[in-house]
Formats: sequence, structure tokens, C-alpha cells
Amino acid sequence: MIAMARTEETMQRLAYLDLGEEERILLEGLRPVIEAKADFFVAAFYRHLLTFGPTRQLLRDPVVKARLMRKQREYLLSLAPPALDEAYVADRQHIGEMHERLGVEPRWYLGAYSLYFSLLVPLICESLADDIQRASHAVIALQKVLTFDAQLAVEAYIARRERDLEYMADELAKEGRRLVHDYEEQGAALRRTTQRAIEAEELASIATLVAGLAHEIGTPMGVIRGHAKMLESAVSSEDAAWRLKTIQEQIGRISRIIQTLLNMARPRKAQRVSIALEPLLETTFSFLSEKLTGRGISLERSFEPVRNVAGDPERLQQLFLNLFLNAADAMPDGGVLRVEMRESENEDVEIRVSDTGMGIPAQDIDRIFDPFFTTKEAGEGNGLGLMVCKGIVGDHGGCIDVKSTPGAGTEFEILLPIPEPEDRSSQPAGR
Repeated sequence: MIAMARTEETMQRLAYLDLGEEERILLEGLRPVIEAKADFFVAAFYRHLLTFGPTRQLLRDPVVKARLMRKQREYLLSLAPPALDEAYVADRQHIGEMHERLGVEPRWYLGAYSLYFSLLVPLICESLADDIQRASHAVIALQKVLTFDAQLAVEAYIARRERDLEYMADELAKEGRRLVHDYEEQGAALRRTTQRAIEAEELASIATLVAGLAHEIGTPMGVIRGHAKMLESAVSSEDAAWRLKTIQEQIGRISRIIQTLLNMARPRKAQRVSIALEPLLETTFSFLSEKLTGRGISLERSFEPVRNVAGDPERLQQLFLNLFLNAADAMPDGGVLRVEMRESENEDVEIRVSDTGMGIPAQDIDRIFDPFFTTKEAGEGNGLGLMVCKGIVGDHGGCIDVKSTPGAGTEFEILLPIPEPEDRSSQPAGR
């Protein structure tokens, strides 16, 4: 179908050219004359090109020069007579494409058609001097052919430029879409940053409130503890003594909770000591043993010998306590809490905390470390525990990652760096 359309277009072009058989015969009769002068005309064309800087630069290459001279000679001979068929048109279009690949602009090869016309017309007039009418018809025929060739060459140039412009338009469109995408992503990032700034302000306000409440609660707790201590000598029964002891123990527990709240609300200088992680983890397990047992959660340990890490033992204990409590909350009907520890190939201590609980939905996995984000029911969580965990790990030069499968459980991976042997800032923790 495409070939037929091209043939029809070629026929229309040639019909419009109106180059009759008589004119073709006239041009064919000029072939011996043109062939005799072909080298002279090509040399004149070459000298003409050397007068211009851009074409002179192009013709420095001997291969390009030789090819140009040969093609120009072939072109001159093809004018007497022109074939004027589909192959002829394709050949002329190919010449235009070759000009484009070589970097020859239209102003140079259009000048060549004009130069050949100025050289060939005197030759025609001389060879047909005895018949002015035939000479005139031959000149007109030559003009038609050269104009047609120039038209095809310019069309090839325009087609090439259109392809270049189309390519550039596509590239600009792609770049525009990329810029729009980047703009939208930056806008989303800015909105997230703004939201986190608002949440940070809220967190600071809550910290201030927590500090105030802790002080308000701490004072009466101290008074109650003092009176309970004084009552020890005033009671004689074991039951009463047990109750006083229970009161003091619970007051001590409340005091520790208050102190933890104060530590979270009030910045303090972090310790940096050498910490043996296994005893620290075992101590943390002892805090939760009753809760785990009461919920039907079994504890599995897999500890390989590891070197000490440098850091703050209280903050690391808070890290593991938060992770273990999260795991317990994810298994309300019981399950398995597994804690593994080993040294990684990258000179880190690797701790994995996994559970067999309900897991985290895929759409929430990237938000679990955000402040105030929680999947728990209202009143059951404040969304700060994992944010605190990430902050503690980051303060210790480590990283924390999470993997979860809804319905199958969650695993947190913590990497804590092992200090260099020459690091003298770490002192034994005394544990």
C-alpha cells in the first residue's frame, strides 16, 4: 500500500514537471558533449567549494573529496538523459540524505545546481548553435531537471529536520513529564516535612506536659511512701506487713515509670560505656516474664557470643523493652517471641526480634516509625514507641529495619556497631 502511494506520488511529480519525450531526446543528444567536459565541470565545482570555509573544512578528508568528485561526475552524466522514474526519484532523495549526513547545508548544494546550470547553458548553446529553437528547448529541459533535483534535495533536508524536531519534541515532552513528577514528589516531601514539623511541636508540648505531671505525681507518691515506711513499726500481723510492703513496691514501680517519663521528656547527656548485650537482654526479659506468661507467649532465644557495644545501657534497655512490648501486643491470643543475636560480617552486632502475631499491613509498613502513628485502638497506644526506638538506634550509630507479613508476624532487625579496639571512650558498664 505504501509502495503504491509512493509510485502515485512520483507519477504526479513527473507529470507536474512536464518533461516531454522530445526534451529527453534533446538532453540525451548532449551526453557526449557533457561527458567530454565532465571533469572540467567537476573541477570548477570543487574550486567553487574551496572558496567557502565550511565546505573547505569538509573536503580536507581525501576520502570525502574523492567520493564527492566521483558522485558529481556521475550526477552530470545522469542529466543526459534523466531516467525520470521511481528509481530516479529515490536516487535524488538519497543524494539529499547524503548531503545531510555529510553536513552539507542547502545553501551549498543549491549553489551547485546554479553553478552547473551556468556552465552547461553555454555548452548547449555552442553545440546547438545552428538550431536556436532546439537549444532553447534543451536549456528549458535542463532547467526543469535541475529544479526538480533541487526540490527533492530540499525536501530531504526538510524531512530530516522534521525528524530532528519530532525527536526533540518527544524529548522535551519526556523532560516535562519528569519535571512534573519531580515537582509532585517534592511537593509531597514538603507536605510530609511540614506535617512532621507540626508533630514535633505537638511532641514538644506533650513532653512539657509529661514533665509537669511527673513532678505533680512524684511529690504525693513520696509522701505516701514515707508514711508507709513509718507504719512498718506500728503493725504486727504478717498480713498487714505484706500489704505495706506491697504499697511500697507499687510506689517504687510508679516512681520508676515517672522517672522514665522524665527521661523521655527532658534531654540528658547520654552515657557511652561498654555494654554486654546478653545480660542486658536477660534483665529486660525478667521485667516481662509475667506478662508474656499471662498471654500465653513463649520466649525463644538464640544468642551467639558477641563483643560489647558502646552506648547507654538504660536507653538500649528501653529500646528492647519497647520492641518486646510491641511484639506482645501483636499476639493477644498467644504466640512465640523469638530473639536472636550474632555478629554480622560487617563488624556489627545483629539483633532480630520477631513475633508470630498479626503483622503490619503493607500500606503502613513505611509509616510505623513516624511520630503518633499507631495501628492500635484508641487509648491503647500513642504512636511514640517505635519512633523512640529508631531514635535510640540512630543515636548509637546503628540502623533498624522491619519486615512483616500480615497474618504471619513481624521481624525487627537492629544493627549496632562494634567499637574499634582503640576506642577508649568506652568504659566497662559494671554489669
